Amino acid sequence: MQESYEIIDLKPQASDFRKEVLEGLLSEHKSISPKFFYDRTGSELFEEITKLDEYYPTRAEMEILTDKASEIGKAIGEGVSLTELGSGNGKKSVLLAKALHNPKEAILVDISMDALKDAMKRLMAEISNIPAKAVCADYTAIDVMSSIKMAGKKAIVFLGSTIGNMEPHDQRSFIAGCRKVLSDGETFTIGADLKKNPEVIDRAYNDSKGITAMFNLNLIARINREFGTNIPPDAFRHYAFYNSKEGRVEMHLISTKEQSYDIGGTTVRFRDGESIHTENSYKFSISELEAMLREAGFSETNVWKDSRDLYALITAVA
Repeated sequence: MQESYEIIDLKPQASDFRKEVLEGLLSEHKSISPKFFYDRTGSELFEEITKLDEYYPTRAEMEILTDKASEIGKAIGEGVSLTELGSGNGKKSVLLAKALHNPKEAILVDISMDALKDAMKRLMAEISNIPAKAVCADYTAIDVMSSIKMAGKKAIVFLGSTIGNMEPHDQRSFIAGCRKVLSDGETFTIGADLKKNPEVIDRAYNDSKGITAMFNLNLIARINREFGTNIPPDAFRHYAFYNSKEGRVEMHLISTKEQSYDIGGTTVRFRDGESIHTENSYKFSISELEAMLREAGFSETNVWKDSRDLYALITAVA
């Protein structure tokens, strides 16, 4: 077992919760960025969500990574430097690294140093023959990605359908930025949630146990804690629906009455039924994904889907 690994801390700038939330709540169409879901409580709730019967994306992606590992490893190539963006708990990194032939190194990139350390422990416990390093960075900043040194052929991996939480312009910019880091013949592997029966999607975001509602409403608890406000638990309700025109799930917090609160020294008013938009989660067709990849400068694509055609992994060649 490896006894140590290299840590590169690029000191990503922490988001200013108080400033950004107040700006979002004072805008004409109120919103809070989904990046603020993931405080300690939110992260624990999301882990519960991934285990729910109704929430399919995590299981579907793990099914692909497990059942199609050898095919994915072959498509990514031999002797690569595997770089996973947003590595989370490291489970997927381990599966991919095991599937590769003669990998040069494994690089895990995440904005959370705590998450990185946990992921690296997992990686070192399960794989002893691959040099590894952890990079604490905001991987959406492509100039930061360009500064990460990768040995041998580069293979960038971006899983978890995080691409769906970006707006369409940002999706294209992000993929194009990844392409700029790669040389011809190197690969980019992406996970994405597919368009499907809206009822399946609706159940995933409105689960019978109400865990997703708790996850969404935790933003109100976080506002209370960080601003010292006293918004009651029943002041807002969870609302999530599939917007078929936009091809996305929208999550909102809906004001249950006309109300106002002092938040950060500013009075914020809410109309009865007014929404705080908290997340978009875009769903894709294979053709839409392949079109984005071609536009960014990728040619050959390899596509894998789970047994229910709910989710896809695509490895594209630069």
